[in-house]
Amino acid sequence: MSTKSTGCRVQSAGYSPASLVLAMALFIAACTSGDGSQAAYSVRDSAGIRIVENEAPWEGATLFQVSATPLVDIGVLEGDEVYQLFRVGGVVRLNDGRIVVANGGTYELRFFDAEGRYLLSVGHEGDGPGEFRGLERIAVVCNSIVVFDWSLGRLSVFDFEGNYVRSARVQGEHTSPLGAFANGRWLFTAGFSFVPSPVSKVVRDTTLFVIVGPDGVVTDTVGRFPRVEFFVVGDARQARAHSLLYGRTTLQAVSGNTAYIGPTDRYEIFRYGVGGQLDMIVRKEHEDLVVRTADVDVEKQRMLEDAFNDDWRQTLERMFLDMPIPATMPAFDGLQVDGQGNLWVGEYRRPSDPQPRWTVFAADGHVLGTVETPPGLTIHQIGDDFILGTWEDEMEVEHVRLYGLDRRQE
Repeated sequence: MSTKSTGCRVQSAGYSPASLVLAMALFIAACTSGDGSQAAYSVRDSAGIRIVENEAPWEGATLFQVSATPLVDIGVLEGDEVYQLFRVGGVVRLNDGRIVVANGGTYELRFFDAEGRYLLSVGHEGDGPGEFRGLERIAVVCNSIVVFDWSLGRLSVFDFEGNYVRSARVQGEHTSPLGAFANGRWLFTAGFSFVPSPVSKVVRDTTLFVIVGPDGVVTDTVGRFPRVEFFVVGDARQARAHSLLYGRTTLQAVSGNTAYIGPTDRYEIFRYGVGGQLDMIVRKEHEDLVVRTADVDVEKQRMLEDAFNDDWRQTLERMFLDMPIPATMPAFDGLQVDGQGNLWVGEYRRPSDPQPRWTVFAADGHVLGTVETPPGLTIHQIGDDFILGTWEDEMEVEHVRLYGLDRRQE
């Protein structure tokens, strides 16, 4: 793939030195790609918060390319049990290339080398030190591997060789980890709680996001954000709820010293520091996709096929008769932060479109370009030159896949 340079120029009004604050608060930057296309964005300051408005982002300009086939593929239907994965709660790649998989089905961490060959396993089911009841999330922080156990509400720390170091229970009602900062702190929120209602309606409450230290103690409060939209069906005896088709929610991504949080009601993402302070808002000119009848039919059919028993399938069928459908789809469908601090925002797409697309923003908030990732891949980590994620084949066999990432411009 050949490379093209990208030239950027900053334009600002001729303010006097006395108006320097105002000059920095509002300016227009225009970036021109190698093929002459342009991405304009404006930046202003509001009470110390940087607000970036991407007004005319590149359409289809690919600045990154993912390898066509995985460089590493871990996961088999039959064969050696160490390669059989079940309920993977998370996966990370260490600096030396080793891959660590939190295999929830066997309550253990499995270590593989850079080529995907099995090395060792640590942990098993139990409540003691280094044991697990429910593996949910794994991260590399402070030269250690940290795992969250949702059943025990506990953070467990291991060194890079798999040796158990220490653990801490997360205090209070904050039972849902959203990601880890580089200094060992975590972004947490409270687990979902549902209050039955005798009236069929759309319900959307809010939840508090907090920063939790390595000792499990809350250190800072980030703010309160809306949860996922639910449709509640009630009667005299009970009430049931299901996520609203094409409903809004709040997504987040944590990396380094920043956390990005974005309610999907609009194309707007908030960036917070490790202490919970808001320092940037990123926006992009965007038009939500209109929900079509065919989109609704596909989603309904998928949910009915995934129903775990006949009773739930019949309940869903009754829900779908009265469930209100939003006029448009959410503004975006995923947040990730790569190894260079760039924000990746997954573009929402119709169920008939299998190709994931991401818009990539630089750390200062302006659009860099777009990237397509492999269909069906759930991304867990984006490094300088790789993408690591989980994927299921047609037999619903779980795989961990590593792809190469080329950052050169075409």
